[in-house]
Amino acid sequence: MRHTDEQFIAAWRESLCSPAATARTLNIDVRAVYRRRQRMVDRGIVLETHPATTSGAMQSTYTQAWSYPRERTIQVDNGHIVIFSDAHFWPGNRTVANEALLTLIKRLKPVRVVANGDIFDGARVSRHDPHGWGQPPSVKEELDACLERLHEIALAAPRGTHLDWNIGNHDMRFDKALAINAPQYDGVLERLADKFPEWELAWSMRVNNTVMIKHRQANGIHAAYNNTLKGGLSMVTGHLHRLAVTPWADYNGRRWGVDTGTLSDPLGPQFEYLENNATPWTSGFAVLTFKDGRLLPPELCEVLDGVAYFRGEAV
Repeated sequence: MRHTDEQFIAAWRESLCSPAATARTLNIDVRAVYRRRQRMVDRGIVLETHPATTSGAMQSTYTQAWSYPRERTIQVDNGHIVIFSDAHFWPGNRTVANEALLTLIKRLKPVRVVANGDIFDGARVSRHDPHGWGQPPSVKEELDACLERLHEIALAAPRGTHLDWNIGNHDMRFDKALAINAPQYDGVLERLADKFPEWELAWSMRVNNTVMIKHRQANGIHAAYNNTLKGGLSMVTGHLHRLAVTPWADYNGRRWGVDTGTLSDPLGPQFEYLENNATPWTSGFAVLTFKDGRLLPPELCEVLDGVAYFRGEAV
């Protein structure tokens, strides 16, 4: 049974803020209580961590802030972070870049895998008009494809690897459609985050206070350069479907602007709206390597003529 936020809060307070007692009240596993409470905290819903010491009902601290955590702050001393974006998963076979992603995750054994936005496409809930009589997949079909592909990635990652998802503008289509068309079901219908419990959703991620990872910032052909120049950090973004690393250096040292390309096929049916126009879109993803807390030059896995290459070798 799926419990609403209000039901969970009531059970938490009736159980005097005890996870074990809350689990018994709701007839769920205690680990599910911890996960649910953390997701609520991430969404800005603050719960008491100890029972009230005065008589009467507890004072409510049920507050709503950001829809998703504004920023996750992490520390990586040594290891890899594999970052892909703009998968726009539709039903069907995996793309070449997707196959290479699974292979390199198994090979590199990263400490984190980051889905950097636009994993869900949302063709049926787009603000754009349909293209003729074409029939894009339903929201359910898209969600099923996302669940399958993201679970494959989770299985490829070694035990203990953190799975992060930075929200993209296409991902927002899911919650936005619910908020606009069914606001009275807030807390009843599942949000996008609820459907992917293996993944931690947020707007951005700051690594070692020297790297910012988020779906989008600047636009245009010089976006990667402008991101790192104006952001003051190495910046890793998606959104533009270009695959590029642009270096920059100043009195603060060397840093990079990284565009993570697209995990999808740039000629896929998701992009019929381009009318077969030429684009600089490139299929692939990025790998960040940290040594003693320092970011080394970012690397790309790029698909050329149907073959994925990484460090000069076919994957």
